[in-house]
Amino acid sequence: MALIDLIKARVKDDSGRLTDQADYLPAVDAALEQYGQDRPRRMVADLAGSGTADIDLPVDWEPELSRMVAVEWPVGLVPAAMLAPCEWEIYQAPGGEVLRLRTASVPGVDDPVRITYTLPRTEQQIARGDIDAVANLGASMCCETLASLFAQTSDPLIGADVVNYRTKSAEFAARAKRFRQLYHDHFNLGDDGGPAAAMVTAQPPPWRGRLTH
Repeated sequence: MALIDLIKARVKDDSGRLTDQADYLPAVDAALEQYGQDRPRRMVADLAGSGTADIDLPVDWEPELSRMVAVEWPVGLVPAAMLAPCEWEIYQAPGGEVLRLRTASVPGVDDPVRITYTLPRTEQQIARGDIDAVANLGASMCCETLASLFAQTSDPLIGADVVNYRTKSAEFAARAKRFRQLYHDHFNLGDDGGPAAAMVTAQPPPWRGRLTH
């Protein structure tokens, strides 16, 4: 089933606020973008040296979305010669972003530099075990939209409708929170979307005897 259909099945909007497929597309795109940040695709590529400090990035590099994970140079050594983060940067040149080395020497022409980098994900690149989690995130975004729409909708002449709108807003807000929590739980994320805090259980030292009163 397509991601958009999974999202619609979760939202179950019978209010007529989200009626067209296009109403769900922003949530689909936003969910995929967030998923791509939380579980990005890792790619490895060998770039040809240019004899200068600047090296062209892969053609599939996505400005503002891709992230450099590691840079190896020279290639082929055991253990691998990984450059420290302070020895390279992504530099914005007039023609676009390039990998700029800050090393004492630079790769010669066609001397390979191996990089590990990330790419965003499309719907077809969602891992099999993650599809429900991504649908939950998209549903959360749609429910947040519906909660906002109902909160802004009221008719002061019809008191019962005002109460109903507020109730609907609260219901969708609660569902949005629940769907987002399911997504966070799947990826072991905290409430703020960052890594969940680790819990450490300390054992009493062996020399400590039982307390008595």
